[in-house]
Amino acid sequence: MLLGQLTSNQISEWEAYDRIDPIGTWRDDFRMAKLAALIQNLVIQLYSKKGTTPKLRNILDEMPDWTGDNAEAMNKKQSVEEMKTILLSIAATQNRKVAMQQQGLDKPPIKLQKKNAESKLKPLK
Repeated sequence: MLLGQLTSNQISEWEAYDRIDPIGTWRDDFRMAKLAALIQNLVIQLYSKKGTTPKLRNILDEMPDWTGDNAEAMNKKQSVEEMKTILLSIAATQNRKVAMQQQGLDKPPIKLQKKNAESKLKPLK
């Protein structure tokens, strides 16, 4: 067993090193949480309404809670009004997409279509 081979000084050194540069799954979880928060914040900023300040995600929001310390926060129930608002916004978005497709607005303007077609047909010089 490794503990029988290490001195208490060596164990202390490893513990100190682990505090400075964590080893193992916590560090991997932190890296993935950092990446997830970054991607979510990019999407939030890209698609937020102009002139508003969106609420950005924190790295710790994305960290898994293996100990169950934040179980109450994770088990927050949505109210019926929150569910209704979310469902209506999804339906409104879908209805706009369908209406645009029916009107033919989901395609690029004819001017752009012709320009793209011409650029594809030009011979190389």
